[in-house]
Parts: sequence; structure tokens; C-alpha cells
Amino acid sequence: MKIFRSISRRTFHNGMLAMALFLLVGISGCDKNEKYTVSIYKPDKVWDSYTLPSSALGGYTPVIDMEGNVITRYACAGNPAKLLPDSSILCHGSKIGGFVQKAMRQMSADGQVLWEFSDWDENSAKQHHDFQFSGGNPVGYYVPGMDMIGPAAGGNMLVLSYLTYKYSEQDIRKGRLVDSVLYEIDASGNVLWQWYAKDHIDEMGFSESALKDIKRDLLADWVHINTASYIGPNKWYSELGDERFNPDNIMMVSPHARWVIIIDKATGNVVWRLGPDYSPGNPGADFDGLNFAHAAHIIPEGLPGAGNLLVFDNGKNSGYGDQHARTRRSRTLEINPIDFSVVWEFNHPRHGLIMGNVQRLPNGNTFITEGLTGVMLEVTPEKEVVWKARGLLPQYRAYRVPKDWVKPTQNTALSP
Repeated sequence: MKIFRSISRRTFHNGMLAMALFLLVGISGCDKNEKYTVSIYKPDKVWDSYTLPSSALGGYTPVIDMEGNVITRYACAGNPAKLLPDSSILCHGSKIGGFVQKAMRQMSADGQVLWEFSDWDENSAKQHHDFQFSGGNPVGYYVPGMDMIGPAAGGNMLVLSYLTYKYSEQDIRKGRLVDSVLYEIDASGNVLWQWYAKDHIDEMGFSESALKDIKRDLLADWVHINTASYIGPNKWYSELGDERFNPDNIMMVSPHARWVIIIDKATGNVVWRLGPDYSPGNPGADFDGLNFAHAAHIIPEGLPGAGNLLVFDNGKNSGYGDQHARTRRSRTLEINPIDFSVVWEFNHPRHGLIMGNVQRLPNGNTFITEGLTGVMLEVTPEKEVVWKARGLLPQYRAYRVPKDWVKPTQNTALSP
């Protein structure tokens, strides 16, 4: 019975994702004239800015205004795409969707390739789900007073990647293992640092039952890490001297395993963990833990709620063995990472089955991407929805960016 439960929940996830992408590509493709329908807009309560959506279908990246109008387009897509203050964009070189990218690019507003990387392993970047800029901004979205330095200007890159092992090369799973890997590169493409999830399985809090489940599970991508960000400057380190929150350390989230971890950048060891055991008395038990979470990060200094953990909890079947949990409603949580109390919670009326993102805005509101639903929300601390838009499905992530990051003279036409 336990084997059947494990197989069914993972087969369901993979099948739903494949079906959704297939149907959406077939129905809409990467339509240059896609529309973003804004159904709620309260100008006096929103952070007046532009939105940068990243569709899971790939192709290109639009920029939209608060009324849903496409202001400009970049002729590259991203998983996710991230905009820099100079109007350049970090994206990938593929013309279609997909979660594993062979090349990463930084492109200017007029379409020039300023930087490209594709030779980490087997002539591929193997980038998936996330990347960050090393130094300055720790989370890849706008923070007042923090710069974002791209590789074209000499900045380093932290990249989330995949590496596949044969059964004979690992003892975690009976079959090939798709491992989540982090690597850091400089602007010239030199690999400076690497981290492999499989080397730290003993630090991830798995029960014996969970380890047995992982061993025989059909899904080779065992942790499927979907977010990696630096901790950045924070009060826990500067005021309390808590070394777990060293600004250079890195936070990651595994939806499959139901944990969020912080690793020590110097040693690679796990020094802080939420999950996967949410039984009474453990961190997260008071809010029933996380189910298939995305975008966990420490809110940077300079934004309301700085130092707290912000995360989009999809509420989907997840976890291994006796640490498995069933589907519930999606929610966005802000959590004190020291005592694990919930500081703020927003319960979503829709179920964001897969994907999703959260961003704290300078006005204290929270910008949320619900993922598969295509819905993007701006929500006040009082939980009032003051902006709601729906675009091309599925919406992998979206970020809010200052208007002056986008050049008003950019043409909305895609390059051939």
C-alpha cells in the first residue's frame, strides 16, 4: 500500500504537468499578442510598477503595466527571467519551454547578447528553476538600496542545476538518480563552488520510512529543489550573531521532500532546517508544515518584514514515507525563522497545484504568482487583494520591477 501511494502521487504530478504544458502549447503556443486581464486594480493601494512574467512555455518575456498592457518584450524566456536596473535581462537561449536550460544569457534591452554560459557540464548550463546574482542583492528582485550586478558587469552567478547518476554511482535510489546541484561561476564561466544534494542526505531529517520510500520511488528527481537564494544581510546575524544566518549562506526548498534548509556556504553543511518532520513538537507543526512549497527566502533588509521567511505553499501531495502529507489549499506564509511562528498568512481561494512565487514589495504588500492558474496578485498586510491579473498559462514566476528599470523607447516587436 505504501508503494502504491508513493507511485500514484508522483505519477499524478508528472502527468498533470505534462498534460497542462501540452494542452497550453497546443492551444496558445507562445502568442506574441497574449493578453493580461486585470480584474482588480486599486491604484491608491498598489506599488505602482511593472510586472515581468515568466511563462513556463518559454519563447520570450513581456513586461506589463498595472492595467495589463504589454509595454515591451524581450526576445528570450526564463525559468525564471530576471530584470536588472540597466534594463538588461537574465534569461535562457531556448525558444520553447522546459525546465532544464542548456544556455543562460544576459541580453540588453535592444536584444544584444551581453553574456552567455553553457559549459558547466556536458556543454550545458543545465540551469533549472532558479539562479541568483552573487553579491549585492540576495534574492533577485527589487530591494531599495541594493544593486543587482549581472555577469556582463563582472558579477558572479549562483545557478541551480541537475546532474544524473547511475544506480552504481549512488545508494539513495534503486535506479538512476537525478540530483539537484548548485554551482557558482564567475563572469568568465569559471566554476568557483559546487554543492550536491546527495552528499547531504543524512542532514535532511528523513525518517527510516522516508528513506525507504525514496529508495523505491519511481521519481528519479528525488528532491527537485526549486529555489536557491542567499540569506543576505539580516538582523539575526548582525544583532544576534547567529551564524546559521551568515549572509553568504544559502536557503533552498524541496517540494518533494517537504523541507526548507539553509546550508553553510563554507562547509556545505545543513545548519538550519524546517521539515520534513512536522509531527507535534517539531518546527512547523503549529501550521501543519509545508506541502510542495516554492520560493522560500529570507526577506531582505530594506523591505517590511526583513529577516522573516516568506514562502508560497502550494498545498499539494508531497513528502516521503511517514512524512508524506496530502493536498490542501494553497497559502502564502511569512514565518519567523527563529521560533517558527507564523507572522502573516494569506489563504488562496484557488489551488496553485504546481509552480508559484512570492515577493515582498517596498510598500509592505506581497506580490504572489499562483503558478498553474496564471493568476498574479498583490495583497496588502490586511489581506486585501488590490491587484489581480491573469495571463498566459502556466505562469512559472512573475516579478514586480520599478518602472525606471524598463526603457520606454523599447520596441514591443520580437526579433525574428
